[in-house]
Amino acid sequence: MIGRIDWIKQASVTGMYLAGLVMMGEASAVHFEASSLDSLDKTRAQGVKAEVVEYHGQKGIHVSVLPGEKPKCENCTFLLLEQEQFRDGTIEISLAGEPVDQDSATGGVGIVFRVSEDLSKYEGVYFKPSHTEETEYGVRQHYAIQYFSHPDHSADALNEAASGQYDAPANVRTGQWFRLKAEINKNQGIFYIDGSKVLVVERLFHGSELKGPIGLFVEPGSEGYFSKLEIKHSQ
Repeated sequence: MIGRIDWIKQASVTGMYLAGLVMMGEASAVHFEASSLDSLDKTRAQGVKAEVVEYHGQKGIHVSVLPGEKPKCENCTFLLLEQEQFRDGTIEISLAGEPVDQDSATGGVGIVFRVSEDLSKYEGVYFKPSHTEETEYGVRQHYAIQYFSHPDHSADALNEAASGQYDAPANVRTGQWFRLKAEINKNQGIFYIDGSKVLVVERLFHGSELKGPIGLFVEPGSEGYFSKLEIKHSQ
């Protein structure tokens, strides 16, 4: 496990690479990036620590919140990937989450996207694997997937103001890999788990005004694992 870092560099560079350029019609193009997430090259930590590991047969990046540190704000603990700027297109990534604090954490893990240069604005979606598991009260599927928009629309605030509009049930399990697909088009976000549509957000609060890299998000008290990233930039 590595210590606190603002910029993380690693000698073995096998991460981001440009995979191709696919033309679609005369006026549009899709720019394609892919990464196995087996390197910490070109990453920046925001209140987290990270390392390259193998988890349940897949190599990827392990991200957790710095021990004993109180996050500066809600939903702002992530590892930024300094790749091409993303506005519209498709993000696909494999994730797994586990709670470290068994009393309060949910194994919350997800992504942020369209991150502004000063990290003050971005959109995000994350998953709470423990909310799909049996408890003494039954299955807690509510809020298993949750959208948020930093800084003005936290997950908790959206739950209170518009429960069911920005959250939904999702079949994700603690300590098991699942595949997220996020289709982002201007003001709309459509999110899939293992090929099944689970949440449609008709109004992303920042709209298409933002353009920036994506980040690997983890909830305080939880740890996340990330692998096999693919990004398609639509133009």
